[in-house]
Amino acid sequence: MAIIHFLNVLEGDCNIIQHDTGRTTVIDISNGYNDYDTAEEIAVKNSQIRKDMYLRTQVPGDKKDYKQKGIPDNPIYYLKQKGIKNIFRFIVTHPDMDHLDGIKDLFEEFNISNFWDTNNKKEISDKANSGGYNMEDWKFYKSLRDGKITPSTRLTYYSGNSNLYYNEDNIQILSPTPTILKSCNEKEDWNDSSYVLLYTPPKEGGGHWKILFAGDSEDLTWEHIIKYHSDKIKNIDILFAPHHGRDSGRNFDFLKSLNATVKLIWNESSKHLAYAKYPGIRITNNQAGYVILDVSEGQIEILVKNFEFAKDFCAKREWEVPTLNKTHQAYSIGQINAK
Repeated sequence: MAIIHFLNVLEGDCNIIQHDTGRTTVIDISNGYNDYDTAEEIAVKNSQIRKDMYLRTQVPGDKKDYKQKGIPDNPIYYLKQKGIKNIFRFIVTHPDMDHLDGIKDLFEEFNISNFWDTNNKKEISDKANSGGYNMEDWKFYKSLRDGKITPSTRLTYYSGNSNLYYNEDNIQILSPTPTILKSCNEKEDWNDSSYVLLYTPPKEGGGHWKILFAGDSEDLTWEHIIKYHSDKIKNIDILFAPHHGRDSGRNFDFLKSLNATVKLIWNESSKHLAYAKYPGIRITNNQAGYVILDVSEGQIEILVKNFEFAKDFCAKREWEVPTLNKTHQAYSIGQINAK
């Protein structure tokens, strides 16, 4: 019915949703390159700060390192391998470079119909250190945001807005609000300006699955969501952890409201991840490699790229040894069944 790809990108975010309507949504991009590197892209790839990103695994001493951090996915190559040529909507959750890394090449390689963005006021000086990212991407994004170039239709939505196409694709916008965005612009901290999206494809028995994409949302966002969307976020099936699953001094009480069955945590330096805050079934793509969710009305099947991770994950639970799903080129490690 629908397929979600949770990519193992280089300390950033990228999700792909292939909807049953035939449309494709891409949420954020990181580590995206086409075949034609500019001088800046070559310099960034060869920079020490970029090389260090590949090495920052640092798993706890009692854990096995499956070394997926050193072989991140390139979303542009990945999309092409899946035969995707057109992107109906590309969503930038918020304007930080680890969510924009490759945006210029993405627009060069694909026909993108719609571009979701917030009316943020973020600026980066042309003289700023790249921080391991391409300033060409920032300049391209800023031109899109400010309407100087229009390769696709730029759209801005807020919590509670409604639209025929994203309703058909089972997307609900929980955050941000204009008030939250105003606060972010004033503080010059844009994590809480993130789009937080609840994906609700139909479920057997007349209900809906609850799959939550949380961007880099922090406390201000969750105060709003718990106050105004508390019923929608109860008993989440799949949570894409906010802010990569980092332990950044935030309040984690919102997780009690979500009661998520499976938590997916991003490629990030392991020393920053709040493992203890996400108990139960937890999958980090810096160990599992890319994760695929094959969503039907009856179940959500969970598959991962790395066989050794899949084998150990299943053995720990006394499940059968996983086998390769040739369609997805990934190993099934279990499923959530409709109740």
